[in-house]
Amino acid sequence: MKKKSYKISGLTLIEILVGIVITSIMMAAMYTSYTVVNNSYSQVTGRASVSAAGRDVAGMLIRELRMAGFRYYGDNLNFDDGRGLLGTEINHYPIIIKEPADSCCDRLEIVYGDYDSNRTGDETDPKFLRYKVIYFASLVDENFNLYKVKLRWNNLAEEWRYVYGGETDQVYPDVPITVRDAELLRKYVVGMDFVPIDKDGRIIPTPLTVNDNSDRLIEVKSIDLKITFRSKDDFFKEKIRRRIESIKRATRHINEEDKFLRDSIVLSVFTRNVGN
Repeated sequence: MKKKSYKISGLTLIEILVGIVITSIMMAAMYTSYTVVNNSYSQVTGRASVSAAGRDVAGMLIRELRMAGFRYYGDNLNFDDGRGLLGTEINHYPIIIKEPADSCCDRLEIVYGDYDSNRTGDETDPKFLRYKVIYFASLVDENFNLYKVKLRWNNLAEEWRYVYGGETDQVYPDVPITVRDAELLRKYVVGMDFVPIDKDGRIIPTPLTVNDNSDRLIEVKSIDLKITFRSKDDFFKEKIRRRIESIKRATRHINEEDKFLRDSIVLSVFTRNVGN
């Protein structure tokens, strides 16, 4: 009687180990490729985010600087030069540039007119309107953020009142501007310079306020501006000292050694309604 022979095929231990090694090498290569691609993507999106922040703010500033000093024909609203009993904050000058000592950035105030045909046109509801927009930076959690406030002139009461950036219809500056109520535009701003230029191309000294260089307040023909933002998180692998120069003075230069990305936008904006 013949015995049945069963031949079983399989893998040896060495073959299994070789397969494991090859698979591990392939997985390591795939992971390395993924890491490189992911890091590149993060850098691209990080750079785009910082650049977009600068472009968005610059776009707002361009629109409102071009509106500075604009008034509709027939505008009969009172003009306050800020030299009366109510104080300098009441002024209606088209462009005010302040340089707060505790801030990395200038404070910009812009005044312009508007018209609303839907209003009745009487003293309590005039068709002619006047707005003041204020851009400023404030330190929050060890970083400067950029904020915006908008006010509307109440001609009957002769006072500025909040449109947004504070409780509606509250009086400014009786109710001071607060970071809690102001509109947050962008975080991580590290520099914002405004340099006013007259019609002859000469720089007008700053600060430019009711008390400082006030004789030049209506001579602003254009504004050179530079805004610099940084990334929220580390961008570079190694710490490198990077220098970003201010367009105003050496004390405003940024000279930091860290891993953050900083991106600047430099523009010249013509003030269509001032300096003529």
